[in-house]
Order: sequence, then structure tokens, then C-alpha cells
Amino acid sequence: MTVNLHMTAFGGLLRKLLTVLCLAGSIGVAHADDAQISEYRVKTAFLYNFARFITWPESALQDRTEFTLCIIGTDPFGVQLDKLTGKTVHAHTLVVRRILNIGDVHDCHLVYISEDADHAEVLSVVRSIPVLTVSDAGDFIDQGGIIQFVLVHSKVRFKINVAAASKAGLSVSSKLLSLATSVSGR
Repeated sequence: MTVNLHMTAFGGLLRKLLTVLCLAGSIGVAHADDAQISEYRVKTAFLYNFARFITWPESALQDRTEFTLCIIGTDPFGVQLDKLTGKTVHAHTLVVRRILNIGDVHDCHLVYISEDADHAEVLSVVRSIPVLTVSDAGDFIDQGGIIQFVLVHSKVRFKINVAAASKAGLSVSSKLLSLATSVSGR
């Protein structure tokens, strides 16, 4: 009888311990998910401000009522980016589009190229047209991209390739350049 009592008490203790461990594990996952959501919330704000502090040639915006922000590849932003829809950029209404066909980038003003997309192919299509290219990919600036997100001490920062922006006919505000962790192609 004493052995059964101890086994029952041990079983109850074991169940409680497993419950605590499971909860701790889910809290860790929740924190990781929250951190990623927070990271993409910050990146969403950056994308909006990039659009505001870059100047496009008049020909890129004339005869259009919309400023188009596009995503190529897997969308890590989810609903965060959709919250920008309807905001104003250079007197145009911002719209968000997720595109599958690289040929559709000609209708975009700003293109976020996800890490799983073919950066070289997208960049070859938009290299000399007024499209702001942004990505998280590690060698994006070296490939000819304009703005690359980087994490510095767990904070979202960015690098700017001024030569690529100039080749696309875009002008980067000095305020934006002052916030970049590095500026290449001057």
C-alpha cells in the first residue's frame, strides 16, 4: 500500500513537471514568434519610410493614382504589410501586391524580394528602371540591390547601395543615408 501511495504521488509530481516543461516550451516558442512578428512590424515601418524618403522620377509616378509595394517570394510580413494599404506616398495611395511573375515588377515602385526568390533574376529585370529593391538576403547589396535589411544586436538596421539607386533613377534622401549602417557606391 505504501509503495502504491508513493508511486501515485510520484506520478502526480511527474505529470506536474511535464506540464510545467510543456508550458515553458510553448512560452519560448511564443517569445520567438513574438520576436519575429516584432521584427517584421519594424521592417514594415522601414519599408513605408523608405518609400517616403526616396525620390522617384516624375515619369514613374505620373498618370498613376497608386504607389505599388510588391513582394516577390514567400511573404514573411503577413498582415503587417497590409496595414500600409491606403496610406499616402508622394501623393499616391499605397497598395500592396504579392506577385509571382517576375515580369510584373514593372508595375511596382518598391519590391521586397524574399530570401527564397531568385535575387539575381529579379535584379536583372529591374536594374535600370525606377524600382526600389529591398531584401534580407545576406549578399543583396553586393548583387546590386538597393537596400538590405540587417540585424545588429537584435535590432533591424539597413545598408544602402547608392550606385544601384542612381542606376535605377532613384534619389536617396540624406536623412535616410544618415540612418544606414553602411552606404556603398558613392
